[in-house]
Amino acid sequence: MKADSLIVLHGWSMNPAVFDDLRRCLPAGSSVHTPSLPGYPGSAWPSRDSFAREVEAMGRDLPAGRLVGWSLGGLYAIELAHRFPGRFDALALIASNPCFVRRGGWPCALEASAFDDFYADLERDWRRALRRFLALQTLGGPGQRGVLRALARAIEDAGEPGADVLRLGLDRLRALDCRATLAGLAQPRLLVLGDHDRLVPPALGLEMTDLAPEIRVESVAGAAHAPFLSHPARVANLLAGFGQ
Repeated sequence: MKADSLIVLHGWSMNPAVFDDLRRCLPAGSSVHTPSLPGYPGSAWPSRDSFAREVEAMGRDLPAGRLVGWSLGGLYAIELAHRFPGRFDALALIASNPCFVRRGGWPCALEASAFDDFYADLERDWRRALRRFLALQTLGGPGQRGVLRALARAIEDAGEPGADVLRLGLDRLRALDCRATLAGLAQPRLLVLGDHDRLVPPALGLEMTDLAPEIRVESVAGAAHAPFLSHPARVANLLAGFGQ
């Protein structure tokens, strides 16, 4: 069955190694595919100017199954579920916002000025900017130092992403608005939030039920932006039975 496979997509600046703890907590024999996003080390797809072309290439190559997208990976997962409904029969978003920038009627997102700061940091010293972003992902969560070490170790294991792909990723996060696409999906949908997340506000859960009333929203108590690292067993349990 298609739903026996999980296709798990990482976030901005990261890579598949970040999901190692989650993979270990999933039921024995689970089929888990963790590709690198386009342009990242180990990716089967080069980064292109067009988000649509990236998604088309990914959809042709990825196995069928249930999509899981963390942060930036959630935007790819939403679009993949929309373009290839016959291949991907469920969608789970982890600490991901269908629209990461605050807009009229969408208060649960980052201010556009936050992205200006990210861009400026990248231009000054992109490696230092990367370290600061990793720290921001862990703020407020339990075992902050341990989660930060796990994020840093994932980058060490797979290699640093290039500055160009980091800039392109910020462009995606700032420009894409996938709210209507997410609301229109027919597949079962799950949103997993950390209630201490500084990048994706926990109140997004309430906004999401207005946007897509059928979506299931789960909050991981004490988690920040990487709940699959701070609470891998809890997130694995949510994913294991979802969409089957």
